[in-house]
Amino acid sequence: MVKQIWARQYARGRVEKPTGAKALFLVHDAVVKTYLVDQMVVRLGTHQHQDVLNVGGTGYTNKQTKHHGQYEEHKMETDYESISAIINKINKKQNDVSILRADAMHQQLERTTTGILAYDLMLGGGWPANQWSEIIGDESSGKTALAFKTIAANQAFDPDWTAVWVAAEEFVPDYAKSIGVDLARLWVIETNSMEQAYNLVIELMKNRAADCIVIDSLPALVPTDESERMMDEFTVGLGARITSKFFRKASEAQKRSMIEKERSCTGLMINQWRQKIGVMWGDSRTTPGGLAKNFSYFVRVEVRRDEWIKDKDEIVGQSIKARTLKNKTYKPSQQAVVDFYFTDAPGFTKGSFDTLKDMINIATVIEVITRSGAYYAYGSQKWQGKDKMLEAFREDLFMQQELKHDIEEYYKVVR
Repeated sequence: MVKQIWARQYARGRVEKPTGAKALFLVHDAVVKTYLVDQMVVRLGTHQHQDVLNVGGTGYTNKQTKHHGQYEEHKMETDYESISAIINKINKKQNDVSILRADAMHQQLERTTTGILAYDLMLGGGWPANQWSEIIGDESSGKTALAFKTIAANQAFDPDWTAVWVAAEEFVPDYAKSIGVDLARLWVIETNSMEQAYNLVIELMKNRAADCIVIDSLPALVPTDESERMMDEFTVGLGARITSKFFRKASEAQKRSMIEKERSCTGLMINQWRQKIGVMWGDSRTTPGGLAKNFSYFVRVEVRRDEWIKDKDEIVGQSIKARTLKNKTYKPSQQAVVDFYFTDAPGFTKGSFDTLKDMINIATVIEVITRSGAYYAYGSQKWQGKDKMLEAFREDLFMQQELKHDIEEYYKVVR
């Protein structure tokens, strides 16, 4: 098309014949027309019936032969570098394996257990490691309890497992201890300065200094510019801009080797619901920190109180229903419910999660535990009524572990 347009312009005298060693020769009806092209020489001839394209300095030759009015292309050998040679050169220059084939990478995404089997199954195996996840909910819905349970469960699995808690809100050691957190392996950073908290988190992740970092909570963090202003001065969107910048910078700090085993770090951000103004249709809720942060989360989980748990007339706990709003590694919109006791109750102590009851419900649904009328059976054992079965499982820790293993095997959960 370019050749035809130039030929018409040249024939009408609107363009001049360029000169130079590197030119495009258009041969049409024994008339030679010339056009300068950078780094390229093309010869076209209607009498020779072939085009030869030579690209200067590359050693690449592409020959076209006219056959029945059509040009057929014949590719010749080149001296271009292969993709592996280019990648090896880049990796050697950067002193790092930043480019490699996908089948050479870690095939299994590392995960951090929540300590609650139902929540692990809901998430696809637990919180994704080296990524940020968000726990959202209303007041007293179980957000902090879920974060503490995650820390306590992983501390129980690994004696060297260490966590950092950024306490923008008040940190209550007794509450953390009641859920099972080892306070000797939990570092608490008490600050509500947004810039200071984010800089410390990036430094910790970059230096592989902790296995888990919890920020409690994002709405309680205050930008420095906002704290230095008077109450009647507005700072609209300042926190959202800083938070968006934090996630962009944290993405570099949380990267780990794609082929070698390195200490991972799981990030948990606790957030709260707010109400949008003037919304008549759709979800009127939103979260502080802007919209950009939502793209940086691998997982977003909403927790809410499902119902109260009572012992006679006294409220001793609540059922916490969790739902995944976003999950980049597993099916979204999954739900799970677990009972949480915030005071002593028959068979439970303050801070306990009734994970066994939830395991039995899951096992019954997937028929690991079979039900026939009022009778329940697991393996060679059989019980009449669910309460008797629950009592038997509570007294036998080995049977609990066996049941958990069977459920994880069914869902193909990899630890």
